Amino acid sequence: MRLLAGLALAQLLLLLAVADRSPYWYDKTQTLVNRQTLVHLFEWKWTDIANECESFLQHFGYGAVQVSPPNEHITVVQNNDMPWWIRYQPVSYQLSSRSGSSQEFADMVNRCNNVGVRIIVDIVLNHMVGVGQKSGQNGVGSSGPSSFDGTDNIESFPGVPYGSGDTNDARCHHDIDGSDYQNNANNVRECRLVGLLDLNQGSSYVQGKMVDYLNSLIDMGVAGFRADAAKHMWPNDLKAIFDATKNLRSDIFGQNQRAFIVQEVIDQGGEATHWDEYILNGRYTNFNYGAAVSRAAKGQSNWNGLTTLGPGYGGYGNGDDHDVLAFIDNHDNQRDDNTAVVTYKDGDRYKLAVAYMLAWTYGYPRVMSSYSFTDHNQGPPNNGAGNGFSTRGPSFNGDQTCNPNSGWVCEHRWPEIRAMALFRSACQGAAVSDLMTDNQRIAFAREFKGYFALNSGSGNWQFSGQTTLAAGTYCDVYSGALNGGSCTGASITVGSDGRASFNVPQSRAIAIHVNSRIGGAPPPPSIPGSWQTTVVFLKRSTQPGENLFIRGGNTQGHTCSSGPFAQSSDPCAISIAHTTTTPFVYAEYQSWSQNDDYLDFEGAESNQGTHDGQPAFGSPLAYSTNDQNAVEYQPLNRYGPDYWMVQIQMDCSKTVNGWFELKGYQSPDGGWESDVNQAACTGTGGGTKPFNSNNHVARCGYVNVFIWGDGSCRIDRLS
Repeated sequence: MRLLAGLALAQLLLLLAVADRSPYWYDKTQTLVNRQTLVHLFEWKWTDIANECESFLQHFGYGAVQVSPPNEHITVVQNNDMPWWIRYQPVSYQLSSRSGSSQEFADMVNRCNNVGVRIIVDIVLNHMVGVGQKSGQNGVGSSGPSSFDGTDNIESFPGVPYGSGDTNDARCHHDIDGSDYQNNANNVRECRLVGLLDLNQGSSYVQGKMVDYLNSLIDMGVAGFRADAAKHMWPNDLKAIFDATKNLRSDIFGQNQRAFIVQEVIDQGGEATHWDEYILNGRYTNFNYGAAVSRAAKGQSNWNGLTTLGPGYGGYGNGDDHDVLAFIDNHDNQRDDNTAVVTYKDGDRYKLAVAYMLAWTYGYPRVMSSYSFTDHNQGPPNNGAGNGFSTRGPSFNGDQTCNPNSGWVCEHRWPEIRAMALFRSACQGAAVSDLMTDNQRIAFAREFKGYFALNSGSGNWQFSGQTTLAAGTYCDVYSGALNGGSCTGASITVGSDGRASFNVPQSRAIAIHVNSRIGGAPPPPSIPGSWQTTVVFLKRSTQPGENLFIRGGNTQGHTCSSGPFAQSSDPCAISIAHTTTTPFVYAEYQSWSQNDDYLDFEGAESNQGTHDGQPAFGSPLAYSTNDQNAVEYQPLNRYGPDYWMVQIQMDCSKTVNGWFELKGYQSPDGGWESDVNQAACTGTGGGTKPFNSNNHVARCGYVNVFIWGDGSCRIDRLS
């Protein structure tokens, strides 16, 4: 990291304070827990976004809005229109854009926050205007009061101010060549992107101006940023800028919260710059995601191949859940010639693609909301030359969709897509289980909260599946809604065993969830009061991508079932309920622990949650440490790093005088832990096991501490 000598003292002190910051600082979405969908209201005005937050978004599960760049930008007329890309040619960091004034922006942020919808700002830090652009010449102007001169070697932007010495001209004085993207990361990051004047983010002065800009937005109450053209900037320069910003406003987001950040990094393989260079700075735009889903939607691949869409899918470019922004299309690639992704122009195929994204659990999803266009450069609907091509806002039909005569498409308001945003809200935190596939068909449960099925095959799909839902009649929200105690579309009856039989029409989906149940959502299951809190720690050094599980129970005097899925009748299995508290980045544990109702030697249970389609290998453990500054810290860990742990409620009546057995299992390749010969246990609750076993032997109601492959044992009381 370059030194930041030009920053204010307070910013320097902050840098020192965060030297050992969490690597997950900028991954957190900062949205309400049951509103985990982002919508990109591309080119909307601030006044219209404020109204949209209040009148629509808060009611349909949308938790955040990505807004177009609010900074002052170039203006130019082409083909009797003002193109969309002018927003991505900054003149200054003043908040005066075609979307509105600084006052209107602040009012929008405040009004959206008041109804629990967060604002994510598209920030343009890589560059200024195109070389040769000068205010007052050839019809070129500005959306605000600032003049500028982008003439080569002059490059004057007094509204910041920047001059030619603040660019990368000294390192590269030409455009990025096409071959650079595969062969020269330096040129990708220091040369001009299609003629745009490339800023030097390594300069302490430039960093200071950018930090001031971001801090001004944070002061207004924004929740995060989408960094345009991030792959054209050095990751460490971005890190220095983001690390120097303020915490988010505590009156809105709580104490010590950092901005959510997603970086535009287009990397689908074969690039000189790589997505994983940027993940310490937040999430990245996973272009592989939309391409994979679009191939299925177009019939170029099979929907049943998306049962494992998650980390590592396709061999490259799909990182961990907390690193990924998932989307089908965006404002750039929906305009590509022969675009590889489906867009609003694909109708039902697009609806299915977005529905799958909102039903599946991988990444943080962003829904695109467009205006109608026929030309790549076409700007948003406007009020004509006589009104300076000012943006015209959307109008709405009686069914809450946008009136096409207004020029706005508003995919986020389409009945199927807004219903799926509510489906995602209702199913938040629920793992995928009970996957079913057929040719060009996919179906799955969201544990106890919802069920989704998609049919892109030939003919109707009539089948019976395990929904995991409570008995009752549910309204299919893809075809209708629950309204006044009845369904406006199809209804699906779930039996007492959680199963349902139904038909999915061709080129359609069905989606049901607890909030679409006639009579209301059922109460959550309760844990018997006689069960006791029990903790297991198992020490083992692992590598990224490896996970630990335990299998166990009570083998004394029993013949255990070999399974599979016989836990409810297995005499060795002990009933449990997971109560481990883990941070949001522990997606694997949070998924695999769901519907893990037994400690047993069989492995996965029939309805146990999967992680991005990958099944569990037993009862999952979560990595922990005793370092209070680490995100992996667990208060019960008094033993050190590399202790994988689980906290459960356990039915101690199924043990032998309070003692039970367990053994570790490592995935993906480690397999079973070797046999151990356990000695007497030390600790405040220690003792000697009451029977012989080749497994670790633990006490119900205590903290049990073991080492992989070792016979040592420590048992402590919980308090």
